[in-house]
Amino acid sequence: MTAGGVNVPLDILIKLLSSIEEPLWIHDCFGQLAWTSPRARQEDKVPELPSPLPKQPEPCGISGQPGFWLMGITGELGEWLLVQKANLPWRMAIFDAECLVANTCGWQELFGTERPRLEPVSERRVRLKAPFSGLAEARAAGVDDKVLIALRRMQPINLLSRDRFNAQIDELLLEESIDGGIIYLSLTHLEIINSAHGAERIDPLLERVAEAMSLQYRDALVCRPLGNAFALFFAGDEASLIMRANELCERLVMLMRLDGKPLPVTARVGISLAPQHARRAHRLMHLAELAMLHGGYDDIDVCGPLHVFSPGAHMQHLNDYRLTSDLREHLEELDLAFQPQFDLASGEAVGVEVLVRWDHPELGTIGPGRFIPLAEQYGLIGTVGARVMDTALSATRDLVTPNGKPLSVAINVSAQEFRDPGFPERVSEALARHGFLPERLELEITESSRVPDLDRVVERLTGLIERGVRLAIDDFGTGFASLLYVRDLRACRLKVDQRFVGSLDHDARDRAIVSHAISLADSLGMEVLAEGVETAEQERLLVEMGCHLVQGFRYARPKRLPELVEWLNRKPSIHPYP
Repeated sequence: MTAGGVNVPLDILIKLLSSIEEPLWIHDCFGQLAWTSPRARQEDKVPELPSPLPKQPEPCGISGQPGFWLMGITGELGEWLLVQKANLPWRMAIFDAECLVANTCGWQELFGTERPRLEPVSERRVRLKAPFSGLAEARAAGVDDKVLIALRRMQPINLLSRDRFNAQIDELLLEESIDGGIIYLSLTHLEIINSAHGAERIDPLLERVAEAMSLQYRDALVCRPLGNAFALFFAGDEASLIMRANELCERLVMLMRLDGKPLPVTARVGISLAPQHARRAHRLMHLAELAMLHGGYDDIDVCGPLHVFSPGAHMQHLNDYRLTSDLREHLEELDLAFQPQFDLASGEAVGVEVLVRWDHPELGTIGPGRFIPLAEQYGLIGTVGARVMDTALSATRDLVTPNGKPLSVAINVSAQEFRDPGFPERVSEALARHGFLPERLELEITESSRVPDLDRVVERLTGLIERGVRLAIDDFGTGFASLLYVRDLRACRLKVDQRFVGSLDHDARDRAIVSHAISLADSLGMEVLAEGVETAEQERLLVEMGCHLVQGFRYARPKRLPELVEWLNRKPSIHPYP
């Protein structure tokens, strides 16, 4: 027989049950009397089984069957035993079968000379209580760490509280020197599932899932730290825990069924290891949760993302958190620069792109590639974007081109901002607040930004577009845009990324990409602007391909506002390309 994967020799089972000085009877699942205890034979009170015989129960046990216990021993064919106890007619229990360890020694070698006994746990449950004084003998007999974990489980079916979970892990780590780790699983999409089916149905399902996991993984300590999370401690190394985590994840998703139908959940998984990462349970739990939230690596095939805690990744997360906290407190330190854009046909400056930098008092200048993703991750991007737009519109309101025309201003906007229903109104308010002409404003969205609900976004932006605000696709060629994306965004301008422009004069493949981008834009009635132009040869090739709007160090470097004003006053121009 086996119990959750731990072999239980029948002779040890019989020895252990025989040692209990109370009358016990065991019937098998076919209703046949399988065994009677010495006290039962002495009293000659073998009862009859109920009729009809109960079906194989759920992991939480049999309800409404007075006088019968389910002994939690399952084999490959799913055997189970009913144990009746005469003097506890309304109590039932699930035995801690792992007390019957996987070796040839009997219970006396493991538990000493004191007899095991039955101990009430609640009104309807009891547990097998045995003194645990033979640890050294158990180790000498070859009992492995997984069985030792099972031996320490004082509540074999009920989930452990977080405090008890931590206490038992600490005992294993400090007293038994067991190597192991915590697997932390968090279910996703529960808010949507609760909305669809009701928490009154989902909460009991989660409780049944938790008890099922506790019953199945009897060589683990099991805890439910949060409503949507499960934590299990296993003995083993990193490879074995990753294998367990994959199995757990798949098992967990399989158990999440309602009315026989699977629920659309996945499990995010984090793993921490002892003693490599920590030697105390509360710290291991914290690190496993951090690994789940922030990740160490993503290349393991599981139901959802699986991450093993990494000290380096943890330090990066702490640095990100501190940097984000600084950003929240010091938005006024964001600094803008403006890079001029030119029309090669006239040789005149026609606009500027707004570039944002952060002058951190300790870390120096930080580029947007570092802090903008953090602002998106921590919900600050709307605040940062509003700050940039206000500052840019205020700074450039009165700027004109060298020939006296209003200077266009291009501002990069996060996909999160575009998807925000309140974004168009905020832009309108900023335009009104600064007296800025809508037709001078160009909103850029990078091609690598995913906008899954693009139709809805464009619908919200219609009012701004009709007022004259222009949309542009930035960094074209570097992301995920399809032709439908380019068409449906209603963009007026396509900006070819500098990584292609920079190698035009020596890479035929990049020349082909740029040429096709220009042809695509032309066929859709869009302007094309090439970023990062640095050489005369790049300029020549762009003009031959039909691109006349350019930006790059060949013409002007980014300038802060005072320098930009002075530069414009000098009426700068470049030689028109013939």
